[in-house]
Amino acid sequence: MNLSMEISDMHMSQNRSRHNPPDPSALVIREGVDPALWDRYVRTEPCAEFTHLSSWGRVIEAVYGHKPVYLAVTETRGDSQAVCGILPLFRFWSMAGGGRLVSLPFFDTAGLLGSSRVVESMLLKRAVALVQAHGFPGLEIRQDFPFICSPRVPGLRLKVATLKMGLKLRLESSPRKMMNRFRSKVRSQINKGVKNGLKARIGKAELIDPFYEVFSRNMRDLGSPVHSRRFFGTIMENFREHAFICVVSWGQQPVAAGFMFRFKDEMKNPWASSLRAFRPLAPNMLLYWEMIRFACNLKLSWFDMGRSTRNAPTFRFKQQWQPEARQLYWFQWSPGPDGLLAESLSFKCWPRLPVAMANLLGPMVRRHISL
Repeated sequence: MNLSMEISDMHMSQNRSRHNPPDPSALVIREGVDPALWDRYVRTEPCAEFTHLSSWGRVIEAVYGHKPVYLAVTETRGDSQAVCGILPLFRFWSMAGGGRLVSLPFFDTAGLLGSSRVVESMLLKRAVALVQAHGFPGLEIRQDFPFICSPRVPGLRLKVATLKMGLKLRLESSPRKMMNRFRSKVRSQINKGVKNGLKARIGKAELIDPFYEVFSRNMRDLGSPVHSRRFFGTIMENFREHAFICVVSWGQQPVAAGFMFRFKDEMKNPWASSLRAFRPLAPNMLLYWEMIRFACNLKLSWFDMGRSTRNAPTFRFKQQWQPEARQLYWFQWSPGPDGLLAESLSFKCWPRLPVAMANLLGPMVRRHISL
């Protein structure tokens, strides 16, 4: 099996930190490592994302059945082992029946992390070896930095998808300072929600039902199969200290909701929705403000607004908050020139389904769409 790859010049972007290179003779690559060691590395590596945490392996496998393959490079230091590089992968099966290795399905980024080029090379070579050994059509690695020299894999063509942008809002030291930074139109829309009688609350598992009521209906209206309620419940079970939910209500009716995740000095917001019928009340503006205010009160540095397609309506909505945009890079190695992804979250017939039917069928479809 020929695993030669042109990766000697592979190098991450300049804003990524480097540690002292480890001794190559002390390095071992493993499939699976003590979760405590894995997460210790994630929490100390500056470029790690919340999606690198080991518990996502349990969540995705338990809910959707995709098997994790968590690659780690360890270094012997005296009598102990330390992790110096990771690549979380999943054996992902699409609706068409094809399989591939993905880092990480359902999320924006969770790519390669390594303390040196040697470590990165070991991880990528092992990923390619797994693709070839198991007969998968390809490999996909999602991250928010490019390879300066993209590695070539024998027999596979590389396509880099760059349609998605990540948006992060730098936070002020207090909600008052944060509010004063926004343009008058944004402040007016936030106040409109308050004047219209909208109320916000932030909690944990007790808010899953109202969150899912809003989220699932909005996904149905958008024509997108929804994640299962169990998906969010399992996240809350595995990340009790990190996960939060914000719900905005009009009387007893939940009209907007967001799922948040605290990691290091950031608050992540991978899912947010509002009901179309109530949008004249400006619930979406109040929802985002309450999540941003919550992050400010926790003295965090960033509010991550998640991904959006460049110039799409959600992208334009988020831009009014004046976040910093960053390019996302999804590297796809596949046999054909068109890449691996023939996926979509948009189905023309979906908005015509009753919500109960969409919630029943949605997770069965969603588990096979990696977006």
